[in-house]
Amino acid sequence: MRRVVLGIVLIAASAALMVAERPKPTRTKAVAVAFYNERRVLARGGQDELNSFQYYFKQIQRIAAKDFPGMELKVLQRGQLVHLPDGTNLNVDTMRPDLGYVLSEQGKKKRVLTGVQSDADFACAASRFYKRPSSSCPK
Repeated sequence: MRRVVLGIVLIAASAALMVAERPKPTRTKAVAVAFYNERRVLARGGQDELNSFQYYFKQIQRIAAKDFPGMELKVLQRGQLVHLPDGTNLNVDTMRPDLGYVLSEQGKKKRVLTGVQSDADFACAASRFYKRPSSSCPK
């Protein structure tokens, strides 16, 4: 009987330790997601559009790091899934248009920016959405 009780106590103690040690998922409060479905863009002859999107994305990365600290910038491609801070998910395969950006923040409805966005377009839209100034927004 003592062995059974001791075994139950050890199992309960190890289960409690496992629960206590499990890392809690962290939720980013602000996320911007660059998304594109390369197959659909290329199928409609959009190679130039895709090149422009990738060109501006490099500039947008610098703007995001400089003007929007704490905002995570992610890239979402075909076959991937992203969990947004507003509690929704984003999947490129079911997303229309074929490329663009999604701005999301905890407690707010996400905003979709469709098509190629220049660095200034993104900076101004993100500035309005996240309510933070951006030196890259001329407006």
